[in-house]
Amino acid sequence: MNEPGRLGAVDRADFEHTLHAALSAPDIREALQQPTAQVTAEQLRARALTAADTITAEAATEYAALLRLRTAAAPARAGRPWRPAPATAGNGLLAALAVLTPVLSTAAAAVFLLLGYGLQLAGAQQPLAIALIRAGWVAGAVVVLAAAAAGTALVITAARHRATARHPQPDTASLAQAHAAWRQALLERGLLPFLRRQLHQPPTPAP
Repeated sequence: MNEPGRLGAVDRADFEHTLHAALSAPDIREALQQPTAQVTAEQLRARALTAADTITAEAATEYAALLRLRTAAAPARAGRPWRPAPATAGNGLLAALAVLTPVLSTAAAAVFLLLGYGLQLAGAQQPLAIALIRAGWVAGAVVVLAAAAAGTALVITAARHRATARHPQPDTASLAQAHAAWRQALLERGLLPFLRRQLHQPPTPAP
């Protein structure tokens, strides 16, 4: 990670864009257009680029926060990478089975028990009636087991969501907000005060 106050290669272009915005500020542009102006816009720009490290030090707090978010959001550079659980076909199949198994088992249990007890009451095909009743109770046991498994899965999923909420990962919006805060601090506390001071500094004569 880069030191706060020293720009990385990625942020050098942002520094130059912010410098362009500072040179376009109304008071600086008006001062440069005065006949008594001691420096030009190009001279101011060259001085700011030379003093880039000093200027960016004024926004070191915001730059450090931006670098921390970038590090946390980059799994390849983070000390303990975070990876969201991929939605695989296996997970989708298990979820479908967890929903369908209790429903189908309940329907099967109801059908088997109704047919079995119906045949038993009618006094016809007693072996078949007994087999249907047994199948119905087996299907009922499957319903109980499936419901227990689904409840366990819900508890585990809720625990994982709570753990993720306690350790939220930076998203694109957070990075964009930190980036905008750094550029604003760079403009207001670094570049504009520096350029205003340099407006009254005549160019150094060539040796």
